[in-house]
Amino acid sequence: MKIRTLAGALLLTAALAGSFTACTPTKNNPAQSAAESAASAGKGETTPDGETYTTVDGAAEKMSMTGNTDDVTETAVAIYTIKSDGTGLEQTMDAVDGDSVDAQKLIDKMAELGVIESGIKVNSFKNDNGSLTCDLSSLDKADDELVQTALTNTLLNNLEGKTLTLTVKGKKVIDNAGYVKDYRHIGASASAAASTTKASK
Repeated sequence: MKIRTLAGALLLTAALAGSFTACTPTKNNPAQSAAESAASAGKGETTPDGETYTTVDGAAEKMSMTGNTDDVTETAVAIYTIKSDGTGLEQTMDAVDGDSVDAQKLIDKMAELGVIESGIKVNSFKNDNGSLTCDLSSLDKADDELVQTALTNTLLNNLEGKTLTLTVKGKKVIDNAGYVKDYRHIGASASAAASTTKASK
């Protein structure tokens, strides 16, 4: 009788253990995590004020965020790039290495995204209560309105500036310029496109 009772108790204990094991949640595997990240990255992105923007490297989460992953710290930045049709600019969210942003990092990132040529060095930079002054070692398209506006908006947006005066080896290129709100429609290409649209109506 005691043997039967003991055997029954052992069977009951084993059954309960199996039940608890089946109900215990398991961590997501790498494949599941990757799938969830991909699904999340596919959503449309907007800034807090409702403005749409483009992300690179699938990194929507970089916006307005400083993260540290695997000992690599990155800081989010807004870079203004030139539209493929040359009618204006678009805002691209990306990130630079480190937990802070400076003019050289922004210039390097603009070169990486094809806005300006690579190899440009920031000779000097100063932020005097929001009045930015910056001198560059070179700039091939110094007279290009789109390039000037991209530089102005990128530096002012990321470095808490109100106006920008930019020189190249001491020669003034941008004089006390403010942030351009209508950056999506700039230059001769934009004017020509607008004229073509009106003529077709």
